[in-house]
Amino acid sequence: MPNTANAETPDPLDMWRQYITDSERQWNGFFKDVLGTDTVANGMNAWVEASLTVQRMVADQLERLYTTFNIPTHADLVSLGERMKSVEESLARMETMMAAAPRRSGAAPKAKTPKRARPPRTKRPLVAAGVNGSSGS
Repeated sequence: MPNTANAETPDPLDMWRQYITDSERQWNGFFKDVLGTDTVANGMNAWVEASLTVQRMVADQLERLYTTFNIPTHADLVSLGERMKSVEESLARMETMMAAAPRRSGAAPKAKTPKRARPPRTKRPLVAAGVNGSSGS
């Protein structure tokens, strides 16, 4: 028996895909017409300029506040980080040179110092010392 009923009934998923495609086209056309105008472009430009002005004012006020209370700014911390990085790199170079120094001079590397011997244990447990097991505390 041939399935002719499926050929006549529309597929709901196809209808949904078509609706989504048509909707996207309509919204794209609407936003192209609205956002493509000089009025919107001028408004966005004014908003961005105002936002940047407020941001600069806040940054200046915060820098003054940080200076007043002797708090480091972000730029101070970045500068300090760069200085520390250069100090660490210099230290690493010096460590490398010091590690290679005995080999270059032909001197034998220093022998490791022996670990100190532990002192003898003289304290004995209470039972071994002859105490009857009662604590005097």
